[in-house]
Amino acid sequence: MIGWRALQVIAGIAFIACIDLALRATPLRGDDWNAGRLLYAGSGMVTALTLFALAAIGIGQRRLSERIAEIARRLSGER
Repeated sequence: MIGWRALQVIAGIAFIACIDLALRATPLRGDDWNAGRLLYAGSGMVTALTLFALAAIGIGQRRLSERIAEIARRLSGER
């Protein structure tokens, strides 16, 4: 489970970096609008969110397998 949480942390850091990159492509933090940088930041955000979702699925799968094992132990103990 630690590996999945580490992947979520990495995805969160990557997402924050992409937000920073996107802001630097605007007049707020950059010189002018930069469409290429915005596109690059957007594709990085999609990748970061995908990593985050994969880690969440992994965590859910792990919890589900633990729950199934617990139910199997209870059922075998009742017989």
